Amino acid sequence: MELTTHAPVVSGARSLRSVGSGSRQAAAWNLWDRHSGSAYSLACALLGSHAAAADAVALAMADLARSGEESDDQARRVLARSIYCHGAVPAAAVSDTERLPRPMVWLSRLARLQRASLALCVYGGLTHREAAELLDVAPATVADLLTAGLKELGVLAAADAATCA
Repeated sequence: MELTTHAPVVSGARSLRSVGSGSRQAAAWNLWDRHSGSAYSLACALLGSHAAAADAVALAMADLARSGEESDDQARRVLARSIYCHGAVPAAAVSDTERLPRPMVWLSRLARLQRASLALCVYGGLTHREAAELLDVAPATVADLLTAGLKELGVLAAADAATCA
């Protein structure tokens, strides 16, 4: 199954209505158009669930719209932080990993901090230092988590390829 790159519009519409009306809401929809796909990929990578990802992205996009950030780089950082914070309390108790593409399933099997480090740095575009601050660990720990996580993903991919062959 292929991962959709767009967050569900219904959840986003509810959240974006909360930012007001007129030009402010138009600006919020513009942010949604520019960032919802990458934010949804980040949320799926962090949370391992379409339902939890949709909830976290809707909340994070409303946070972004209220923040007033205009630069794409800063907006991406606000989204990554917000998605991580909103996803810290899972929105869905049951993971729906069977609907995720294989690489996302492998990512969901990593230890929590490995998965968070990879998702925040790769999908969220955060630096090691920014991810470390968010995860409350040292930047060197994030580098170690990234290395270990990538190695583990390689093992999981090889094992998956062996079972498919």
